Amino acid sequence: MKLVPARALLALMYMGGVVSLSALPGRRVARWGLSPRVLDLLHIPLFTGLALVTLWAIVAPRRTRALAVFALLACFAGGDEILQLWVPGRVASLADFARDALGIAIGIAAAEALGPVALALRKESGR
Repeated sequence: MKLVPARALLALMYMGGVVSLSALPGRRVARWGLSPRVLDLLHIPLFTGLALVTLWAIVAPRRTRALAVFALLACFAGGDEILQLWVPGRVASLADFARDALGIAIGIAAAEALGPVALALRKESGR
């Protein structure tokens, strides 16, 4: 397995953004005016994007890459939920972790489904 440094840096920056959002106190998040249900559902696209960026940063056989990204990001999601135990007005939630894992799985599935399309487009354009 190999990392593409610039892409890996982007994935790390995305992770930093996720941690920054998780570290916001509950009062500040409440000012956004989003319902708790919407905030819960936002975990899915947030982690879908993280999975896509992380997959982009890793060069490895497809299955190895998918399993490694799922394992790495599931651990990250768990740590992110644990972080919220110490943030005022926030709670760690197994349901949020499950939504994070769903987002990761969607990102991996989307990359797998769209991979052949991207390859075909690359070949057509002569790259």
